[in-house]
Amino acid sequence: MSGNGVFEIGLVGAGAISAGAYTAGVVDFLVQALDAWYARKSRRDDSIPPHDVKLSVFSGASAGGMTAAVAAGFLGSDQPAIRNEADASNRYLLNKLYDCWVRRVDIRSLLGRRDLPNDRSKVISLLDSTVLREIADAGFDVVPRSRRRPYLADDFHVILTVTNLRGVPYKIPFLGSTGEGHLMFLHADALHFCFNDSGLTNREDLFCIGWQDLGRGGSRPMMVELLKTGALASGAFPVGLAPRTLLHLLLEPGRRDLYSSRLWPVPETPGEGEPCKCVSLRSIQADWGKLPDFFPYRFHCVDGGAMNNEPLDLARRILTGGDAHNPRSGEEAHRAVILIDPFPGQQTFEADYDPRPPDLLNTILSLFSAMKAQARFKPDELMLANDENIYSRFLISPKRGSSPYPIASGSLGGFGGFLKEAFRRHDFFLGRRNAQKFLKDHFHLPENNALFKHFAGWWTPERKDRFGVRDRTTNELFLPIVPLLDEAAEECFEPVWPGYAVSELKSLKEQIKGRTQAVLSSLIGQYFENNNFLVRTTIRLFAKSKEDEIVNFITDKIEADLKKMGLMV
Repeated sequence: MSGNGVFEIGLVGAGAISAGAYTAGVVDFLVQALDAWYARKSRRDDSIPPHDVKLSVFSGASAGGMTAAVAAGFLGSDQPAIRNEADASNRYLLNKLYDCWVRRVDIRSLLGRRDLPNDRSKVISLLDSTVLREIADAGFDVVPRSRRRPYLADDFHVILTVTNLRGVPYKIPFLGSTGEGHLMFLHADALHFCFNDSGLTNREDLFCIGWQDLGRGGSRPMMVELLKTGALASGAFPVGLAPRTLLHLLLEPGRRDLYSSRLWPVPETPGEGEPCKCVSLRSIQADWGKLPDFFPYRFHCVDGGAMNNEPLDLARRILTGGDAHNPRSGEEAHRAVILIDPFPGQQTFEADYDPRPPDLLNTILSLFSAMKAQARFKPDELMLANDENIYSRFLISPKRGSSPYPIASGSLGGFGGFLKEAFRRHDFFLGRRNAQKFLKDHFHLPENNALFKHFAGWWTPERKDRFGVRDRTTNELFLPIVPLLDEAAEECFEPVWPGYAVSELKSLKEQIKGRTQAVLSSLIGQYFENNNFLVRTTIRLFAKSKEDEIVNFITDKIEADLKKMGLMV
């Protein structure tokens, strides 16, 4: 699209757990700003910047993936922005991003017992995840727009990362090998959806949904159900939330299937014809062995962030269309990814470290923490996103004055937002405010970029002064990719830092105790059902003696984290 007056955008939602409310707020404001600009365009208003943008892809992991899915329904319908507390009180049911992330997901439901109705119920997660399905259904209870939004690409891609616990087999042969080759299993999986006007595609590696298929009256409800389940799978935090089961029908195993049709970036040796091309996209045949046609390939999934927490690569692959490169310079950039990351770097290196060998439990917990941190270790991506001289990738992350704790959901490793609606509401409005600041001060290009040269006659000195911003050091002029107009130009509502009362912690403690009792009782019934009465009784008495210890440990941790962040009142 270079040189034709169009700038292409891809969104990336990083893993966020309860801070998905922040990502939702960012998306809410971004859509408001784009709608305001294109409403003026539809009236042929010559006083506004004439270039265009195309939103082409939204990839996400964990809470970012769940937000990407709900955002598809948000973009495919007309939903009012939640601009302030009054809107939050009066319009919350009409805005699915706000309703799902701020109103509906709460610790009271997650500490319920609907998933454990009796002692023989199977424990599949520490928290009750039944409410999440209801939230997913609510998120897609929409009325489709009659026409696609003008800034959406013809094909709008939604990619949700998941951790495939079963794995997909690939066999790599080696020259000179006399054996069967090297068998590997893919676990860093993703569900790829494409939205367009027809609901049709000739690609075999993705699922296509028509914009009119959204909502209750759609003609392809099974595809929308797959999107919902994929969103829940992407956000299924291991152990804490319930895993989800997905199904792909392998029509012709060993010949062609969804995984064998998927394109992968493969390193190339630069040739004379294309000396700068070092990567090409190729399909790799999955090795399913001897399976019947139409084989139902089922697999359990947990949090996509465990394998790919910031799926920038997946979004960029859509934008580049196989080029594997986005022009980065200020003059040439014509497409970019925007990473929305509520937790870009809150972990700090601790000076204290116990030199003694850890016990078994601490080793397991440390391993899980290390794997999660490694999935987030992408220094090249984050450095480029923060480099002011690179215009192909940008970063939106929480900022609230000079506070070291800008986001209220940051306690308890990101689970803190579930404790109180006020925490999530604060983060939603902070996301909107940060998004406005980003569009106004950071999401711009030098005035000599091809995007503006294409309309050189329109950009008079007066208009450049009106819409542009100057670098305070170099005095270089930058022009906006997405101009702020009308209500989007008014300063966003600034949320007040919330608080958590001692009485609320006391009530929470009782809820934790109830959930702990239900989980322990069901675990005993699940794993000691076949033991004799004496063994079961002994185990139950031991578990009963540990209940208060477990509950006190959890509530003490919650209280310490909330005090550290200045949230206890």
